[in-house]
This record gives sequence, C-alpha cells and structure tokens, in this order.
Amino acid sequence: MLSFVTEHYEADLSDFPYSEELPEKIAVVSDLHNTLYGKRNEKLLQAIRDESPDVIVIPGDLVTNARRDNRVAYTFLNDVSKLDIPVYYSFGNHEEKFRKRDPERYQKYLTAVKRLGIHVLDNRFESYSEHVSFGGLTIPFGCYQKGMKMQKLTVQDVHNCIPNLPDGFRFVLCHNPVWFPVYEQCEYDMVFAGHLHGGIVRLPFVGGVISPQWKLFPKYDAGKFTSGKSTMFVSRGLGSHTIKFRFRNRPELMMVHITR
Repeated sequence: MLSFVTEHYEADLSDFPYSEELPEKIAVVSDLHNTLYGKRNEKLLQAIRDESPDVIVIPGDLVTNARRDNRVAYTFLNDVSKLDIPVYYSFGNHEEKFRKRDPERYQKYLTAVKRLGIHVLDNRFESYSEHVSFGGLTIPFGCYQKGMKMQKLTVQDVHNCIPNLPDGFRFVLCHNPVWFPVYEQCEYDMVFAGHLHGGIVRLPFVGGVISPQWKLFPKYDAGKFTSGKSTMFVSRGLGSHTIKFRFRNRPELMMVHITR
C-alpha cells in the first residue's frame, strides 16, 4: 500500500446567513477498507491530530465485506472517537454487503460503534448547530451494480430514504458520487463522497480512468465539483479491495477548509 497524502480543498460559504455556525475544517476519511497505516493506524490518526479539524466525516467503506474480520475498522473508530472531535459515519456498498451477508456480525459491529459515541447516519440527519445539519444517505444497493444491472437512482428513491429534510445548511455523506445530479435536485448543499478510488489510474489532463463499475473516465472521479447551489467533494480514498493497484493516484486524507 502506498503512503497517503493530506490534500486541502476550499469552500466559500460566507454567504450563508448563519455562517458562524459552520465548522471551519472538515476531515474526510473515505474508503479505508481496513487498511493500516502504521500500528493501529497511528500515522493516519496523527495526520488528523496535526490538522485539528472541527469535524470528521466517514462517507462509507470503512470496512471490506470480503474480510470476515473488521477489527481494523472498529479499532480506528475506537481511537478516533477519543480525539474529542465529532465523527459522522455513513454507509457505502461494503457496509451494505456486510449487513446483507452477515446480519448478526453486522449488528454486533454497529452496536459496538454506536457505544463509542460515533454519529451513525444511516438515512437520517443530526443537528450540528441550530441552522446546520449532517446527514447520511444509504442508497439502494442496486445503484452500485455493474453494467446493465445498475439501478438508476431517482429523486423519489432519495426521498424514500430520507423523506424530510431539516432546514438550514445540509452537509450530506453520500458514498457514491455518480449520482451527484440527483443529490443536487434533492437540495443537498454539500456532499462528501468517495467510492471511485480516484479512478484507480489517473492521467494528466484526463483524471481517473476507470470506476469500480468498470465505467471508463468517470465524471466525478476526485476533487471538488459544483452544480447549481450544490458542492461535492470526492475523496480518492485511503484503501483498496479487489483491485489493489493505483497509478499516479496517492491515497488521500481530504481536508475541506470552509470560509465562513
């Protein structure tokens, strides 16, 4: 596994009338897939400590379903919960596989995670301040399938998952960035995503080459994207699973700096 790099991004939210309620720095830990950076992920934890974020968001795939032992994921959550920083965790396709294929072990994992004080956002929102909320969207598993099997995500699907939106500014963890146009229609102000692992291979002036669904040159491969009133930050992720290969594509701890 390559060493990771901390990448910095900016978002200007100074026009939001209650901008003083917004966090100033958000750490995005995506697609760890039970990867270790030093004993107990100490290198990753130290990088987070050095940055002193106001919030840590984990937009899915902390685990790898193919492995029956997800102690690395739990140990990371246990240690990061001790940093006295709010941690919001939503689910990706690997958490969903875990839930479907081994519901008993999944429930034990989920119960243990909640006991740590981690904010688990499985199709729900939590208030961060009076006018700011964090939410997590768990989309239908079919929206991760390959080729003709892929289910198209609709606005109605999203409303079925989370029928009521809170007022104010909405940060939303949505693991799969492919559906950004739908998230925008659902009035998600800022989205945090991962899933595509930066396109696995990255080429100059081109970007990511292939997605986990075997789509060439995915549009929302990595970085910052804006559409209308919505902004999305897509992490290149910190781990891998089936394709354990990256080219010109360092694993990434993402830091989003917000101008208030």
